Amino acid sequence: MVKKDRLGMTRRDHQSLDVAKLYYSGLSQSEIANILHVSRPNISKLLTHAKARGFVKIRIDDPREQDRELIDSLRSAFSLDEVRLVSPPRRRDIDIRKALGQAGADLFMGMVRDGDAVGVYWSRTIQALTASLQRKSLQRVDVVQVGGNLRMPSLDLSTLTSFRELRESLQAKVHMIGHPIVLESAGAKLAIEREESVSRVMALARRARIVLYSVGSVSSVATLLHSPLINEDEREFLIEHSVGEICAHFIDEDGRVCLPDLNNRTLGISLPDLRRNEQKILVAGGSDKLQVVYAALLRGYANRLVIDTVTARKLHALTKKKQSK
Repeated sequence: MVKKDRLGMTRRDHQSLDVAKLYYSGLSQSEIANILHVSRPNISKLLTHAKARGFVKIRIDDPREQDRELIDSLRSAFSLDEVRLVSPPRRRDIDIRKALGQAGADLFMGMVRDGDAVGVYWSRTIQALTASLQRKSLQRVDVVQVGGNLRMPSLDLSTLTSFRELRESLQAKVHMIGHPIVLESAGAKLAIEREESVSRVMALARRARIVLYSVGSVSSVATLLHSPLINEDEREFLIEHSVGEICAHFIDEDGRVCLPDLNNRTLGISLPDLRRNEQKILVAGGSDKLQVVYAALLRGYANRLVIDTVTARKLHALTKKKQSK
């Protein structure tokens, strides 16, 4: 076990801070190596350690992310309390998710407080968010899974990792559902919801003060869409009529549920319950999600939005087009 001092710091933490201060005062890594009598490769590793521990925070003020006209137009159109814009240097999906995750984590950590219940619907975007969390000293925080699991019988490693990161960052207690997200019948879903453990989790999800989620376009949710419990006719209907899903509930362009029967077999927080949660943080971007983001905002399923600038401008244009009809 690594020894820590009264500040909770290791010897490596102290070294990394000294290296970081010298490096950002303008010295080269070679000069620092000579001053501290540390090898050049170790200087690089210590700088990486300082960033990972949160000792070093690099801030870039990008005017594109402070576009007041765009932010205010989206806030006004959808009655949003807050809009955060991100402008990743590249338009690859992984770069968009990383930028969204960092901004989403910053927004979320500024809101979460002692005694909160936090609902989370896992996705790759939310995975990027949890990976960006910094530790915050909190008490009595509950983190609750608000939808069943895509992969059963066991949870996949990515989902478990995200909930572990939430637990460690918030010193929280985690509550998982432990059942598939789509069931074979509405009766099977009701039976599971009556189980004491599931009933307790779902009650906590409904009263969560904050819910973190993303949305998926029909093209981006292949794992869900190709669940063996979604039949071919349902799949074809969704591909033709749905713009995407919110917490596994497939919706059309106006935000209405596409297939009521499938919706009644979907285990997790309902869309009416989601609307009633106090703080609903939607973290989503990429042009393929434009329509489903619009539908989610139209129906009031979010009051805070984290989105990339390109998609935000397209969302603004789509909103103006819809309003002019």
